[in-house]
Amino acid sequence: MSHPVIPAPVRFDPGPGRFAWRPGTRISSADPAVAPLVERFCAEIGRRTGLRLTPRAGDPAPDEPPATRIELGIDDDCAVLPAPQGLPPAGGAPPDERYSLAVEPGQVVLRAAGPAGVARGLTTLVQLAATADRDDGAVWLPGARIADAPRYAWRGLSLDLARAFFTLAEIRRVIDLLALYKLNVLHLHLTDDQAWRLPAGDQPRDGAFYTAADLRALVGYAADRFVTIVPEVDTPGHAATLMRMHPELNSGRNGVDRTSPLGQEQRAVWLDPELPATFTVMEEVLAEVVGIFPGPFFHIGSDEPWGMPRDLYVSYVRRVRDLVRAVGKRPLGWQESARAGLRPDDMIQYWLSGVALVPSLPAEVRATIEADLAEARRDVETAAEARVPVIVSPQSHCYLDVPYADPPGDPTQAGRYGRVGLRLYSPVTLAHSFGWQPAGALGPGRAAQVAGVEAAIWAETIADFGDLSFLLLPRLPGIAEKAWGDPRAAGWNEHRDRLAWHARLWAQDGLEYFHAATVSWH
Repeated sequence: MSHPVIPAPVRFDPGPGRFAWRPGTRISSADPAVAPLVERFCAEIGRRTGLRLTPRAGDPAPDEPPATRIELGIDDDCAVLPAPQGLPPAGGAPPDERYSLAVEPGQVVLRAAGPAGVARGLTTLVQLAATADRDDGAVWLPGARIADAPRYAWRGLSLDLARAFFTLAEIRRVIDLLALYKLNVLHLHLTDDQAWRLPAGDQPRDGAFYTAADLRALVGYAADRFVTIVPEVDTPGHAATLMRMHPELNSGRNGVDRTSPLGQEQRAVWLDPELPATFTVMEEVLAEVVGIFPGPFFHIGSDEPWGMPRDLYVSYVRRVRDLVRAVGKRPLGWQESARAGLRPDDMIQYWLSGVALVPSLPAEVRATIEADLAEARRDVETAAEARVPVIVSPQSHCYLDVPYADPPGDPTQAGRYGRVGLRLYSPVTLAHSFGWQPAGALGPGRAAQVAGVEAAIWAETIADFGDLSFLLLPRLPGIAEKAWGDPRAAGWNEHRDRLAWHARLWAQDGLEYFHAATVSWH
């Protein structure tokens, strides 16, 4: 079979023979910084295979039986691999995530410069073990030599918590899924018209929210898995809940009745930059967020400012960026924020692209969307001219709430298949979702501006965690492939063959996934 590792390593050379992990096989490491990773890895292998491995500090003795050894240091295979492109979400220099792995009949050796690389290499071993042959009480790892490193420093998922509330345990499961595919950003969309998930003292609110302690616990859990949480507070539009919490934000002119793309009548509101209360509230919000999330980036949202005069939008976004900088964070906004001008330390997230719309859309709704797309193309040109870093999340390939077009292979999923996914979009196949390259997302000659890759999942049609995982899987591993993997790697057919093995891992994790009939699932 082809190897089952996703994302595909830069180099994977099958080797002769195989290595048997047996009950009690030692996983040795001499560095104390790696010990927690080894213990978690042994627990993970036990959970997935039933095999009990033994973590051990220090190098194995010469007379000990074959074992798995972790060494800190880069070998010649990894030394030639380039540093990742783009911006590391945790700030500073990118962590060295390079690793090499040798699986031989007599030993398994993992080498990496530091804990981040060790974690990525152990993740590869988890995937190999979970899909490996088992007999005689052993797990047989296929012989191989692997050298691997990420393509982009920023590799993530934007998760909509405003339209659907997930428990802390469920968000931890999402973080585990990101770590399984070597993704390192969880971008939390915490506020919108539907709900405000940040703590806000005694203010009235709509629905459930997370306490500061809840969010700090998530930050710590993610950091232990080399995942950075990037918070988003989406303003000046998408602020209906905030305005209900703070009626003093209503200036009498900052709302407009409109027809949504789904044909629903709605009241769209925006924060008025000429109202003194606006930035008093935003300063309080920023102080709260800074006290919870230690990362260097703050996502200001700034998408879809429906009905807001352009001059007021520009004034608002510039002021919010200044507030973000004043509290020591770097502002990141959706691509519309380019309309307020761009400084060298600004970042944008590209999302609005030529996604296929359902033919049944009313003509006036289609015309509005096409006008938005035309303006969005100008936003990309503005960002290109300013040469600012861009996180690419093109709607056409990275939006995971687009309905599936592949036929379902499991009749028991028919109800969910027909219900989830935003019906504004025409369904697309798994092959289409996979068929893009981040380097070309901004147009010819702009590959150097791509700072990272993010998928996005929006929750208009999501009722529970099963719906969420059904939309994430099997497409999220394809995003990870584009964000981490070598662009010269094989295409959809080869990825599909590897993807088929990952049904085992999702079943082990109790995750609902779409059983597409176009994949021969194992």
